[in-house]
Amino acid sequence: MAVELRLVRYFVAVAQEGNVTRAAERLHISQPSLSAAVRQLEAQLGVSLLERSGREIALTPAGELLRDRGAELLDHAEDVVAAVRDRAGAAAARLELGPSPTARYGLGPQLLAACAAAVPAAMLYTREDTTGALLRDVARRRLDLAVVFCPPASPPPGVEVRVLRREPAVVHVPDDHPLAARRSVTLADLAGETVLVAASGDSSGFTDLVLGAFAAAGLRPRTLADPYPDLGLQAVREGLGVVVYVRSAFPADLPGSAFVALEPPLPMPFALAWRSGDRRAPLDAVVETALQQGVLPS
Repeated sequence: MAVELRLVRYFVAVAQEGNVTRAAERLHISQPSLSAAVRQLEAQLGVSLLERSGREIALTPAGELLRDRGAELLDHAEDVVAAVRDRAGAAAARLELGPSPTARYGLGPQLLAACAAAVPAAMLYTREDTTGALLRDVARRRLDLAVVFCPPASPPPGVEVRVLRREPAVVHVPDDHPLAARRSVTLADLAGETVLVAASGDSSGFTDLVLGAFAAAGLRPRTLADPYPDLGLQAVREGLGVVVYVRSAFPADLPGSAFVALEPPLPMPFALAWRSGDRRAPLDAVVETALQQGVLPS
């Protein structure tokens, strides 16, 4: 029986994340659907890939092999598809863009609108993910370009990263928090608060920026890794901590939340990432549009 590449991609995500819930969030599908897909793959292969014990999972020897070789298979499949499209000239108008969830309400829609106006021949297909995952997918040719938030100092080899804009950080607190009525706060004002940081190493640039700002001010905050993948929203609502973030990451109207300016300002960067040396005309046009300061003001 032939094995579906879709199922292999799902399994590789589970194996890489080590957790079905996180893999489902990464793939933007429901957890039950992902679990069913892994069982379907096991049935097609006739082997067990995972050892399950409650919520914990471990890879069988066959699962470890498929994790490693499956990732190679998916990379090769992407290369074949790209080569076929290039040969047929079909890739000229289709580009895969990976926006960070932080860009969902601000920079992302602005970039799409600017490209629709300036480069109408380029059709942008989007898929959200964390900054680290997006940069890896650009390097592996799974994405043509990405809009990332607080990128790490060292991107993957072969990936070029250019800052598009820097936005001032705000402090996100519940609207009944003692700091909610303030016009601005300092990092010292957060000394008694728990500061939420990223749970994943794929967002280490954000965590490093926030903790670096505290360190520069001679402060060492109490921190908590955000247990939810929603930019701190649920954790703030539950009173688990406060988040130093950008206002544009959230909807304009967000009942129950307050956003307080941080003084002195802490700029947080959004950047564009693409493969060095990728000189396709549609991609060049989109990159040029994104980098124009008149289109994306800093």
